[in-house]
Amino acid sequence: MSQVQEKYKHAEENYGSELLNLVVAKGYLKKLMENEAVRSYVGRHAPEILEQFELVLNTVSMEEAIEQTERADGDEATARRPPLE
Repeated sequence: MSQVQEKYKHAEENYGSELLNLVVAKGYLKKLMENEAVRSYVGRHAPEILEQFELVLNTVSMEEAIEQTERADGDEATARRPPLE
């Protein structure tokens, strides 16, 4: 229990700076993806990374990110499922 309390306290103390880092990183990523040459390159060489970048850019909150990931996983499972006869 004391380990959980320590981890919680640590997370609580660092929340502000970590949130700021995430906001800055998202802004930088947005700027990169607005560059068509960069977007095209990433799309050609690492489409799965481009998909994740777009997920980050379209996410407003952590809850929304979880929902989008679950939705994407569900769509992939549906696509892999053989058609019903």
